[in-house]
Amino acid sequence: MGQPHCSILGGIVQVTDKISVIIPVYNAEKYISDCLESVVRQTYKNLEILLVDDGSKDGSAGICQEWCKKDARIRLLQKENGGVSSARNLGLQEASGEYVTFVDADDWIGERMLEKLRACIERDKSELAMCEFREVNSDDRKRLAWKRSGGKLSDNEEAEQGRKPAICGGENTSALSVKDYVENCLLAGNTRCWSILFDKKTIGDIRFPEGITIGEDLLFLVALLPYVKMVSILKSGEYCYYINEEGAMFSGFRPSYMDQITCWQRACGKIGQLYPEYVYKGRIALFQASLLTAGKLALLTRQERKEKATCLESCIQAAKEAARDRKAWKGLPAGYKVKGILFLNFPSLYLDLYHMWKCGSI
Repeated sequence: MGQPHCSILGGIVQVTDKISVIIPVYNAEKYISDCLESVVRQTYKNLEILLVDDGSKDGSAGICQEWCKKDARIRLLQKENGGVSSARNLGLQEASGEYVTFVDADDWIGERMLEKLRACIERDKSELAMCEFREVNSDDRKRLAWKRSGGKLSDNEEAEQGRKPAICGGENTSALSVKDYVENCLLAGNTRCWSILFDKKTIGDIRFPEGITIGEDLLFLVALLPYVKMVSILKSGEYCYYINEEGAMFSGFRPSYMDQITCWQRACGKIGQLYPEYVYKGRIALFQASLLTAGKLALLTRQERKEKATCLESCIQAAKEAARDRKAWKGLPAGYKVKGILFLNFPSLYLDLYHMWKCGSI
């Protein structure tokens, strides 16, 4: 790759490397236009926008085709349904940019997000740059549409639109060694792949694990660790993450929910090889994932729980595996320790009490 052309505009380094924006699309007809509007409005113009239709059954493909007619930078890729990992992998296969980012079809991004992240990479000579995110809801989506149509928001609404990001507020930047990134970001729960700009050379042949619906981002990021030296952090909520109450994280138990346990077990194995001094933090996350998954099981009826007995046993064994690490157990929040003692010794009672609590019986 040749040297990028650089210039300074408004204190931000401008570079002309192409960025491939990969957007998996599945039954997103209600959201995809908001997402695409935010991408095509980016101040960083040298973009390739890859829409990967993962076998949508609604009108998503038609909407995507209309957007392709509006902007020559947009390309539609269509495939049979295979999940978000397979959609992202197809996007990676087709991407021609020097840099890659992922945006979910129901989210949207600030108009300078890619400009800022690319400038961070240029400044820090890092392999990836990540920004913070803001949680948004359906009311925010309505305000976004109103503002784009020329409507004026009230002072209170303008203030709400500019509220602090979910992680922490204030716009400043920093650069972390990959070791510090593992300790302070990845193992602190920042396991998302969206809101990150990646150097495509660093990704190489690494792909998302297919057949996994919860935790695939974590395994992708862990696989990248041996090839990363520096990570840029932009402490600004440029990415707007839509809280969809129909999504997996808000649904009742489904077998795929076990994926998060599998992913943390695999991640602990890899992190243990690279940074054994931090593996206990991964086991803390594994313990918490086990209890969260057990909580989903608790919302089932007792008969349904019996039918999912193997899932419950997997939760118990994963929690025991994590709890055997004394440093991990010591690092657990007090509330998780109390719940963990009850769960590991009296799992059926734990599920009954959790069910009663969630249903308002206690």
